[in-house]
Amino acid sequence: MHADRSFPFLEEPRISHQLRHETRATFATRLTRHFTVAAASTVIASTASAYVQYSAVNWTVPANIDGLYINVETLATGSAGSAVAGWDINPYSATSLTWFNATGTGMMRYPGVTTGSAGNLALGTLVGSAGSYGSGAVVVGSAAGNWQLNSVNRFGFRFVGSDGQTHYGWGSFEIPATINGATRRITEIAWETAPGVAITVGDVGGGSGPYDPCAVTNPVANVGSNSLFVRNTDIADLDLGACGLLYKANYYKFVSPTTRTYDISTCEGAGSTILAVLDDCSSTANVVSCGESCGAAGSTVTLSATAGVTYYIVLGSSDGADLATPYGVQVTPWYDPCATSNPTLGNATTTVALNTTTAQDLVVGGKGCGFTIYDANYFRYTAPTAGTYTIDTCSSAQDTRIALLDGCGAGANVLACNDNSCGASSSITVELTTATYYLVVGGASPKSQLTSPLDVTVVPPPIEACVNAAPAIFGDNPFTNNGPVAQTVKSNAAGTTTATMQRVVWYTFVPGATGAYSLRTCGAVSSGTAAADTMLAIGTVCPTVGSRFEAIAFNDDAPNCSSGGTGNLASFIDATNNGATGSYAGFPLTQDLIAGQTYYIAVGSFSATTNLSGTLVIDGPPQGNPADLDGDGTVGAADLSLLLAAWGTAGPGDLDGDGDVGAADLSILLAAWGT
Repeated sequence: MHADRSFPFLEEPRISHQLRHETRATFATRLTRHFTVAAASTVIASTASAYVQYSAVNWTVPANIDGLYINVETLATGSAGSAVAGWDINPYSATSLTWFNATGTGMMRYPGVTTGSAGNLALGTLVGSAGSYGSGAVVVGSAAGNWQLNSVNRFGFRFVGSDGQTHYGWGSFEIPATINGATRRITEIAWETAPGVAITVGDVGGGSGPYDPCAVTNPVANVGSNSLFVRNTDIADLDLGACGLLYKANYYKFVSPTTRTYDISTCEGAGSTILAVLDDCSSTANVVSCGESCGAAGSTVTLSATAGVTYYIVLGSSDGADLATPYGVQVTPWYDPCATSNPTLGNATTTVALNTTTAQDLVVGGKGCGFTIYDANYFRYTAPTAGTYTIDTCSSAQDTRIALLDGCGAGANVLACNDNSCGASSSITVELTTATYYLVVGGASPKSQLTSPLDVTVVPPPIEACVNAAPAIFGDNPFTNNGPVAQTVKSNAAGTTTATMQRVVWYTFVPGATGAYSLRTCGAVSSGTAAADTMLAIGTVCPTVGSRFEAIAFNDDAPNCSSGGTGNLASFIDATNNGATGSYAGFPLTQDLIAGQTYYIAVGSFSATTNLSGTLVIDGPPQGNPADLDGDGTVGAADLSLLLAAWGTAGPGDLDGDGDVGAADLSILLAAWGT
């Protein structure tokens, strides 16, 4: 059906399956005849005496805490009370057969018994006001009134009908070899339509009475799977003209909780069916949609529903044969691009679930794309800062197409799009501001059926404070951390734990010689005099916004930082982290720093509210001149050539540690000429 659902970029999807080649006047004439028959039946019903409403059903009662909720009048069932309006009785339990009943309802005990739950009643037992009613677990055994395994048991009940009056009924319940067996099911249910009138167990009456298409007791269809009672006798046919003749038209009220589009289908059922949707159940009704074939003999319609508006789903046979009862009708909402339940992307790789059944195709124009994204899924992303972002599905290795939109509704604009950038997968690089965007991900062909879940990676721009970090020198680097910036950091060597550094000050450091180095903040103070609780980390990659700093060494508290005593809160990074052990040891610097390579150092605080001041001390092997790029012991023409060859790149020659070889680096080299 997806071929019918492709729609131009961000236009409202067109609704297929509409009734065609049929004038409204012609159809109104057919409806008038149809409802004249129904009206005549209703008049007959109003002059006749009350009757027994009997139905042969096939309701499996799940052996779980929910069981089956049943509305006796409408024959609506479901696995939750909230899904069955006006439910009356509820058999359930994973270990027994227990009855839960709505207010005013009860299960009849065996005659003469005044405690406990439903009795196993004999045919001919009178269910009425003289009976004793209760709820709870049934008793299995050989005594009179006990429930029997591998047998048909019959129960009686009372309930409050839609008229507000008490009615009485009975039902048949097939029990397998265990009381909580998977195949236990209700096969019959009957009730006396006259309030307060008793009914005899086994009484099926003289029929079900005339059918009223507009009766409030007709089953109601809900969003999801519906097991709907089907009437096959004393029921009129409906002539749909171009859509065909719908035999034995059963009407089910449907009210959409939200404004959206639905597929309504009987594709999974047996028997030849026709479906239609009307905007009313009178002779002035209009056909909103009528069926197309699906499966072996099923039918499907598409309904664009307005929230709170009542529609009537009409189900019948296409060949006049009886349909099984109950009959499965699926009401499936189309994918909602703007739903808050759709996954939200983070600033890393996010594994997202895909909708590959009801998602619509999106034709993407603009930005040089001109392609269709099949089964388009929408994912919300809020950029934490302005800058250049890369978004891709590369790690999924699936044949995707993607587009980034500035919204999810009509009028949204395409900001970037891609088909094949990393193999068959997709990648875009785009400038964003601090706003919310929607990434659309789908397949490259109608039958692609991407595998769910799928990985989407968002790479934000580097942290500005890190990119613009102050160059640190070998030796003493005074600092004051009065800024509000916090940074998460890898806090153990395995990368399985994370710490948060507060009020971070960033440095870059380019070693002048390769060797073992140490970094320390010993002697740092807070509030002018108190010993400061610092945190310290070093790494080779400036982290992106919202991501973790992947440190190559980290320390919080180093007991031997300055005086050699215990309990010092300052930080020390070396081959042993200066004796740090326990929860706040972090992990040491077990690798040499390489001459000429840029390292990023984060100095922070444990407290988010306390300003610190102190000195970052960098110690290590005797330093060569960083401007001696070729290592021959003299800064000269060979070094200048190396710097100019790396102009505009990250090095060698990035002497100021800003990540780019440029004029500032040239000035440093010329100042060191001949040394």
